[in-house]
Amino acid sequence: MQRHTITNALPIVAAAYGRKFGIPVQVSGSHAWTDGTMIQIPEIRDDATSKTLAFGYLAHEAGHVRYTDFGLPRHLTPLGRHLENIIEDIRIEAEMIQAYPGTRTTLDSVIETLMADGRMSEVNATDKPVEILSNGILALARHRYRQQPALATQAKQADRVMRKVLGSRFVHRLQGLMSEIPRLTSTADSIALAAKIVALVEEEASPEAEPDEEEEGTRQNQEQGANRQDQSGNNPDQSTQPKQVDVKPALQAALDATDAELPADLFESVAETLGKHSGDSPTLLPALEQYAGDRQQGQLALNRVKVHSAKLTARLQGLIEAHTLETRRSARRGRMLSTHHLHRAAVGDSRIFRLKERKVAPNTALHLLVDLSGSMAGGQDVIALDAAMALALALETTNGVSRAVSAFPGIDGEDEKITRLLSHDDRVSARAGAFVQRGRGGTPMTGALWFAVADLLARRETRKVVVTLTDGGPDDFTSAAKLVRQATVAGIQMIGVGIGLDVSRLFPVAIRIHDIADLKRELFQKAEQLLIVGG
Repeated sequence: MQRHTITNALPIVAAAYGRKFGIPVQVSGSHAWTDGTMIQIPEIRDDATSKTLAFGYLAHEAGHVRYTDFGLPRHLTPLGRHLENIIEDIRIEAEMIQAYPGTRTTLDSVIETLMADGRMSEVNATDKPVEILSNGILALARHRYRQQPALATQAKQADRVMRKVLGSRFVHRLQGLMSEIPRLTSTADSIALAAKIVALVEEEASPEAEPDEEEEGTRQNQEQGANRQDQSGNNPDQSTQPKQVDVKPALQAALDATDAELPADLFESVAETLGKHSGDSPTLLPALEQYAGDRQQGQLALNRVKVHSAKLTARLQGLIEAHTLETRRSARRGRMLSTHHLHRAAVGDSRIFRLKERKVAPNTALHLLVDLSGSMAGGQDVIALDAAMALALALETTNGVSRAVSAFPGIDGEDEKITRLLSHDDRVSARAGAFVQRGRGGTPMTGALWFAVADLLARRETRKVVVTLTDGGPDDFTSAAKLVRQATVAGIQMIGVGIGLDVSRLFPVAIRIHDIADLKRELFQKAEQLLIVGG
């Protein structure tokens, strides 16, 4: 797998969306959903349609997480709640496009894909009144106020059918209310506008409402035509003729519609489609959770590892200086003569020219993964965390090196979560409390590896290294081994640190340690591979 292939993989793209929008995203299970704080999508088929829907779903739901107030009370009727969703969807998408202009194409592609697949058809006069009303508003509002040109024909058709079935006066007044959409600035505004539209439907459906003059004229013409047909000897069954002007019952039917009678929410249907395009996959990308830990216990751990970290720092710095100091050597060709080697010419040795060389300095990003599965509890979890802290501390003052540390599974043993111990720009002393944890749960290593790889692919450093500290095999060895191979081919150095265990079966570069003191010796032997480009 080439690097461009792994960068297009679903977990990597999903992680990029999460970073871009500042929202936790996970790839797991067989359903797409959001709880208002994070977004989940399932692993999907590797085809254009699935990816278009998945990325559009991420952008749309990210808009809700960022801009929708989920705590506000909703309308009491199914129609009211449905209209709230339509209006709020348009509002938050407009907010996303303003903040992230590139999302316009991503979001518009969802509509174009649904239309091409026949899953977003035109409004027809034979549809139920509530379908005509809701789908008509959807087409008109998205075309006019979300500026989606693909819906031009559907919007024109919707306007025609709505006037025929729901009445021209109602549609005229409705469109007057819809003109408020571009000025909405909050979820409360969307809810208020939906309530106004429901009130309009109630008013026009009321028996006391005066008939539309245009519709009344049409009704009289139809009655006169029917009378003429009767006088000519024909007696058509009027019950079989379409009721083109009897708008009050149609509006009342829309008001009385149940949730089951309403059309599916646009992006709920996208989520359902994504579920059909997936299998019940294990977690491929866990969501990041924050963890501060115990500051006092963290300080004790920091004091405990400082001696090991200091020795490791000194050795690493010595290695780096050896690779960055300017060196001189003699050569057979060059522009400058070496006065110290001119005597070689007398014996036929042509190495009399002087060359200067400066070896490459580090330009490396590392992500340390700490396995805190249940089997690590009872001592090995402390060894792993101390080792990670020591290495992170040793590299903290190393120019050209960036490092992050994460632990898996989540704090409560959840496969779908990964815990942040240290971000790339954090100082260990400020985050020491996060390094005080205990083993729990299983070993969802594949998801943790995807998370680390996604993190490094977003970094600018030339060399990218994942170091995994573990005491055993992953829950799914096959998928973890496959990802290790893919990442290696893509140029990411994958190193395994086995705690009392040989992990060379999984990792191409493997280290075995029994305590934190071993880490200093074993890591130094791999330090050139860790830090130096070309090492």
